[in-house]
Amino acid sequence: MTLPIPSRLEPDERRTQARKEVAIAAKVGFRDQPPIACIVRNISAMGAMLEFAKPVELPQVIRIIIEQEMFAADCEVRHQAGLRAGVLFTSSRLEAMARFG
Repeated sequence: MTLPIPSRLEPDERRTQARKEVAIAAKVGFRDQPPIACIVRNISAMGAMLEFAKPVELPQVIRIIIEQEMFAADCEVRHQAGLRAGVLFTSSRLEAMARFG
């Protein structure tokens, strides 16, 4: 007799927490550059997917500011393609969990 195998995340899916689909205005800051506007397209306690109006080259470490949610966090850019960038929060995770988890 064979037992069913529990479902798992898709092979390319590395997230450990489900993200909530949203459309929230945000800003990204880095170095000595002025903030860049973006839209948060999905978010979890661990990170977010950001979308920009035009292509932007982000450094490895950025800071996201979501004024509407009174939330800010340091982030590591995990991947970038076209107008979108996936980020991992490296600070404020407990706050993110309370707000978005």
